[in-house]
Amino acid sequence: MTTVKLDARLTADHAEPLRAALLAHRGSALALDAGDVERLGGPCFQVLAAARKTWAADGQDLTFTQPSPAFTAGLAVMGGADWIPQEDIAS
Repeated sequence: MTTVKLDARLTADHAEPLRAALLAHRGSALALDAGDVERLGGPCFQVLAAARKTWAADGQDLTFTQPSPAFTAGLAVMGGADWIPQEDIAS
């Protein structure tokens, strides 16, 4: 499984580079290291949501590792709280 480290600031101007980085790994299992994320904006959330659907349709795993509190909170605000198992959430 390949691991990609997410940027600290996942804001609107990072959505296209994030999309390109994820698509470069399409077709294989992918872990996204969210440990440094300080801000998760709507456009990057949408990219991540689309990636989850794409990886699922391809029959591949897409997981989030070491989610920061800010990443976890951002997911919760935008409806993605169930993307990370409770036991994986940093305290």
